[in-house]
Amino acid sequence: EPTPIQRQAIPIGLQNRDVIGIAETGSGKTAAFLIPLLAWIRSLPAVDRTLDADNGPYALILAPTRELAQQIEEEAVKFGKPLNIVVVSVIGGLSREEQGFKLRLGCQIVIGTPGRLIDVLENRYLTLQQCTYVVMDEADRMIDMGFETDVKRILEYLPVTNQKPDNELAENTK
Repeated sequence: EPTPIQRQAIPIGLQNRDVIGIAETGSGKTAAFLIPLLAWIRSLPAVDRTLDADNGPYALILAPTRELAQQIEEEAVKFGKPLNIVVVSVIGGLSREEQGFKLRLGCQIVIGTPGRLIDVLENRYLTLQQCTYVVMDEADRMIDMGFETDVKRILEYLPVTNQKPDNELAENTK
């Protein structure tokens, strides 16, 4: 039985529309954004890890802390592995080179904290040239923790052609 946040967010997410969800810890928010994300990735061409690794992931999930990033990774791997969806997390406290190696092997989803994401982007371990799906888990907390500038810098790495219109067209698109 889906939770209230899942009943509200999943149908909207499956329509590839932006969702802002607010719910208590333990309410199923992670599944509420992962299920539409995984369905969307399954609709895309399969990634050939030997040919497409340099194109970067299809999706990026930002989290304010490494503990939350690790929890999201655990769920993403649990749901994504049976679908052959590869997930890589990039967080502080672990070897940047080891994380960079995993990124270079290719993946569909990258999960990370703002500081380490900027690090791997600036050092070219990661490109976002085909990333068209971004999740900001606990976005309010990221801003409260002082990551607003970092988040904006990360979003600047996204291809301009993948951004949604910033006017009334955004509301009228079906």
